[in-house]
Amino acid sequence: MTNIGAGVGLAAALTLGSGMAAYAHECFNPNRSDKGNAGASNSQAWFTVYFEELTMGLEPADAECVTDAYASTGAPMSFTIHVKGVNGQDGVIAANNPHEEKAADGKGIDEIFAAHGADLVYAFDTCGVPLPL
Repeated sequence: MTNIGAGVGLAAALTLGSGMAAYAHECFNPNRSDKGNAGASNSQAWFTVYFEELTMGLEPADAECVTDAYASTGAPMSFTIHVKGVNGQDGVIAANNPHEEKAADGKGIDEIFAAHGADLVYAFDTCGVPLPL
């Protein structure tokens, strides 16, 4: 059910322009393998979002430019994010972490924008496209 909710949320975000804002502060595990992410996506708590999906509200040429610029940074092209916990908590696992400096340390759970915000800003700036956050 949670994956259905996440899919509906993604569709709504994409309809409003770019889904980037909807996922910027979500949590992901930077050390999980592709196989691990695929397995996690089969759970009710994790959902994989691909960068190309986050640019769907842009003009095609802008989306291609932003995607290429972002890819050039070496940042991940997909994120398996925590969308909702089984006990009803929100998807931001690190929201209650008192150690802000650990939100992008590459260990355990990180937040997308804390870890790759500079890459996102670079990609949009390089293409002259306003960042939809």
